[in-house]
Amino acid sequence: MSGSAMKILILITSSALDKLLALGTIVLGAVSMGHDVAIYATQSASFAFLKDYADKISNYSGDPALSGLINNVVSGYNNAVINGRFFKWYEMIRQAKEIGSVRVYVCTQPFELAGIKVGLGDFLGIVDELVMIGKYIELLEWCDKSVSL
Repeated sequence: MSGSAMKILILITSSALDKLLALGTIVLGAVSMGHDVAIYATQSASFAFLKDYADKISNYSGDPALSGLINNVVSGYNNAVINGRFFKWYEMIRQAKEIGSVRVYVCTQPFELAGIKVGLGDFLGIVDELVMIGKYIELLEWCDKSVSL
């Protein structure tokens, strides 16, 4: 891999904890390696960025056959956060924004469909803009690589 920075677009459509943890980890890792990252959150992921709901997310998706393992992961994650050995998904994004180029865009379509009026102040401080699908198309033109979660 060359030493030049990639422009990475991450599309997240799910508010499931496993997807959000993957998001935080990928963003922090990519920025630590010198890459620029844009996050486009839509569908239920848009709701995950609401400041009154981000800490309430606990559903780690997976097949019911894996429920014992999944419960252990969630328990381990919660304990690690409490004991300061791991960060919440949005804290990883906040850290990434402090060390590199990260922009967070939240699609407002899900809110409009639900009849909910929102403003930037309703969201976590890591959110840069409230947008619609046109921004996603712009970001696809901007990026070198696109990842969907």
